[in-house]
Amino acid sequence: MSGFPASAADLTAAWFTGVLQARFPGSVVTDARLGQTIGGTAAKYRFDLTYALDTGAPPPSLWVKGGFETGGADQGDAFANEVRFYLDVAPGLPINLPACFHGELDPATRNGLIVLEDLGLKGVRFGSATTPLTPAEAAAVLDMQADYHARWWNDPALADVTWLKAGGAIAGSGMVGQYFAGFWEESQTLPRFRHITGVLRDKGQMEAALTAMIEDDAAHAHCLVHGDSHCANLYFEPCGRPGYLDWQHVMRGSWAFDLCNLVITGMTVEDRRANERSLLAGYRARLVARGVSPPSAEAMWRDYARHALWSFMWTMCPVSAHPETVCTLNSERACAAILDLASLEV
Repeated sequence: MSGFPASAADLTAAWFTGVLQARFPGSVVTDARLGQTIGGTAAKYRFDLTYALDTGAPPPSLWVKGGFETGGADQGDAFANEVRFYLDVAPGLPINLPACFHGELDPATRNGLIVLEDLGLKGVRFGSATTPLTPAEAAAVLDMQADYHARWWNDPALADVTWLKAGGAIAGSGMVGQYFAGFWEESQTLPRFRHITGVLRDKGQMEAALTAMIEDDAAHAHCLVHGDSHCANLYFEPCGRPGYLDWQHVMRGSWAFDLCNLVITGMTVEDRRANERSLLAGYRARLVARGVSPPSAEAMWRDYARHALWSFMWTMCPVSAHPETVCTLNSERACAAILDLASLEV
């Protein structure tokens, strides 16, 4: 291999041969055919591979993900952080993740790429805001969150992972300010805006509240946080076991950052209202079972209410990252939760 791939055209049979040799010695890729492409914050490319030799049963297809076609807000170190996550952190986590066959950083930029297993070969079902989680599915995901949150809960050793920043790329790139400066006006012309009512239309107050929440989380970061825990980053195996994709915004932060984003945008408004207290209680019990001494139930409820604010970012999400149908659904759920939970007052 020579140089960091600049585009999908550079992901050739020779390149795949080079990156797969460590895992599958002797395997030679003779053809790498680009199939499905998915845009968004990062570009995802599916390749069908043909081999001259099948030494070690190499995979017939793979996904390559990286910052090849970036748009919207500056992502800071998000692409590089996902590479570091799979290389440095993922092997020690007791959760369901796609197998990573290669990770690479561009020394000249903040870009990074990963080569992941094709989960479609396992028959998984991918999450979507348009297919809300059932209470049982949400509980299973929160169990998984508790497992990786508990792994380094209040553990000073987590700070030794020097690239894993408090607040991550979200705080480091000033994402809150970027969204309010770059996307607030546009959001007012889109269908999602009908869900933004009353005080939620006060740009200054909402930006100040979100900024304060992010700054407080960075100052009191106590566990490993996924950082982008909405439905579209989930998958479910045929047995129902959930797993998480997209660790670009992994960081040190608050447990509530992950839990709130999942519960509030992952469920219908009605299901969230009916189940949020029991879901939070189940999550807390899972932490205890993992040896964690969590805050009181009352304190955790307050953190839950406060972190509902983060879901407001969906009201400004650029359509280049997620379609308007998804942004409108998530805006409806976010705004309802912020008002229900009195998040601004908290």
